[in-house]
Amino acid sequence: MSATAPVEPAWREALAASAAALRRTAGYALPPELDRRVLELGERKEALTAAERAELMAWVAFTQERSIEKLEAEVALRRLAAAFPELANPA
Repeated sequence: MSATAPVEPAWREALAASAAALRRTAGYALPPELDRRVLELGERKEALTAAERAELMAWVAFTQERSIEKLEAEVALRRLAAAFPELANPA
């Protein structure tokens, strides 16, 4: 019995660290200056140079990937909170 006692704090710490990382991912937002750049490129999409069009497509791919990661993090957080309610409200 005493051999398993030290393990419990380790896995609880691992779960808490995982939940914190998921919260950061779920709360990610593009920095304002980059968000403005994406919007500006999108507004001018009909008149972009080849380099600007490539930049816009890269930003679109990036933001789509981040959106998927955010949703996956939110789902994982909900699952963790259901299994371990003490992780739902970090101190």
